[in-house]
Amino acid sequence: MLVIYGNFKSGMVPIPVQCPIIIIVCSRGLVSGLQAVILSLMNCDYCFMKRVPCVFIFVMFLMTACTTVQESSSEPAAEAGSLPVEAASSGVPGVALPPTDPEVMYHVFSAEMLGADGDFSGAAAAYLEAALKSEDPEIAERAARVAVSAGEWQMVALASDRWAMLDPASLDAHELAAGSRLREGDYAGAEFQLARILKLTASSPEHGWDIVIALLAPVDDQDRAFKILDRLLEEYEGGSNVSTLYARSRLAANFGDLEGAFELANQAITLEPERADLLAWSGRLAINLGNQPMALSRYRQAWEANPSDVQIAMAYAELLKRSDDLVAAQAVLAQLPDTPDMRFARIIFAMDAGDRENAELLYAGFSAVQYDDSSEAAFQAAQSAELLDRQREAVDWYRQVTGEKSIRAIMRQAFLLAGLGDIEEARGLLAQLRLRADSELKSQSYQAEAQILQEAGYGEKAFEVLNNALESLPDDIPLRYSRALLAVGLGQLELAESDLRQIISIEPDNAAAINALGYTLADLTERYDEAEELILQAYELQPGDPSIIDSMGWISYRLGRMSEAESYMREAWKMLRNAEIAAHLGEVLWVRGQKDEARSTWQLGIELESDNEVLTNTMRRFGELP
Repeated sequence: MLVIYGNFKSGMVPIPVQCPIIIIVCSRGLVSGLQAVILSLMNCDYCFMKRVPCVFIFVMFLMTACTTVQESSSEPAAEAGSLPVEAASSGVPGVALPPTDPEVMYHVFSAEMLGADGDFSGAAAAYLEAALKSEDPEIAERAARVAVSAGEWQMVALASDRWAMLDPASLDAHELAAGSRLREGDYAGAEFQLARILKLTASSPEHGWDIVIALLAPVDDQDRAFKILDRLLEEYEGGSNVSTLYARSRLAANFGDLEGAFELANQAITLEPERADLLAWSGRLAINLGNQPMALSRYRQAWEANPSDVQIAMAYAELLKRSDDLVAAQAVLAQLPDTPDMRFARIIFAMDAGDRENAELLYAGFSAVQYDDSSEAAFQAAQSAELLDRQREAVDWYRQVTGEKSIRAIMRQAFLLAGLGDIEEARGLLAQLRLRADSELKSQSYQAEAQILQEAGYGEKAFEVLNNALESLPDDIPLRYSRALLAVGLGQLELAESDLRQIISIEPDNAAAINALGYTLADLTERYDEAEELILQAYELQPGDPSIIDSMGWISYRLGRMSEAESYMREAWKMLRNAEIAAHLGEVLWVRGQKDEARSTWQLGIELESDNEVLTNTMRRFGELP
């Protein structure tokens, strides 16, 4: 493995060997020599299972020996030419090494070992000990975050306080300290940290108050939260009535008291009737209260007070669109600066209004106007071309996109080219993308290529792509999930089940994979009891997912519980109109004798997706398609 030898003050020389770890100590600077080990550990995220336990054993042995080395051979070591600490530090410019205190390192390694054994509370306690003995804010930060993962909120409070003390400019530290103090009911400590947050955000007070209100929102004692807010407002806003009413309104909204929040906002508006942010806030509250006329009125006032505010103008235009006043909505957007994204937004509104002529004129402007950011203009023009069904032009625009949106542009090019029949060119683009991509993007490009092939009717080729992808990225969950679904369609049930079970073994709470396996067993086998257990598990994890609700209906149907099946499927259909849910609901209705409603449901499904295989096969089985 590794032999580490030489003067640890002046450096380490790692040599790979095929034998157990051997460490030869040649100077009193052993502890400093272990800095690289700790640095490598601390540069990792909290994934304790990645640690190497044997390293800890040898390091503990060496740290124990360190005192003896220093006491018994300090003079010979000096005579041998050991560098002073200052010289050793200056020999590695630009590298911030972690602290060398043996006790701190002992607790850090203890934390790692405890975490590797699954004792996260113990790991949090060990990290906290290290943080309290160290002057390194990074160790305190890690202690706080490990404690959060362990759910040890008292430790979070102590560690985050230490982090904030060692790094007083860290907004994250003060946020975590305030949040943990509030959770533990230490309101005085929390108020101190909230005040520090407001000081740190003095140059952007709105951001600071957003943080404060978000932290106060989960507090159970609402009266106490309002008292803290009032004291902070008095200190930092001078007790201004408008600021106080506005902040209290926002906190009330976070507590769920929308009526109270709306009343407070209106009181603030009475004092400053031309303040656009107050008017817009009142409008948002009115929307949530279901008062559309009031929302429209407030946003109109806000827009008139500040017509150049993009967010206010967009919200007002959206409200006008909901009120079927699309001409007025377009007029509002027309007064905003002509940026590429705003031009695209105006095209969307024009198309929604059925004003294709104006949409085409706006689209032509992408070629006529010289925007500062030509790449962004090309991207927005490409999206506009897609909206106007100018697919070939969209491809040409996407080819001009550079920078951070270039990857998205390439992916869109591939799908557009495939839609135009240029499947091999599309595949070539995705293959080129993989040559310079990280693993996540490689996964996405493989999935895109498989989707393109599958949609073109080349299921076997899509399957081959996913097989090759998993050879390259065997641990990629989305790729394995995609192959499982495709395997079901190709009749390879054993492989599909194997892939889904492998995903579930890695991610036991992956509701999509659990549901997919349960539904597959319910649909294609007679293993109904096993299928129901899986679907119920998925339902417990995500009870609001319409696809899982549909699966609940399908297993109920398979088990003959017709009334229950219909109830679940109606719920799923209400939440999500798609062809497969239409197929299932229609089948249950047909079997229950409600044939007219079944036909109308299937017809709605056909209108949504005329070539859906599940739907067409279902209708064919019941004689509704030739």
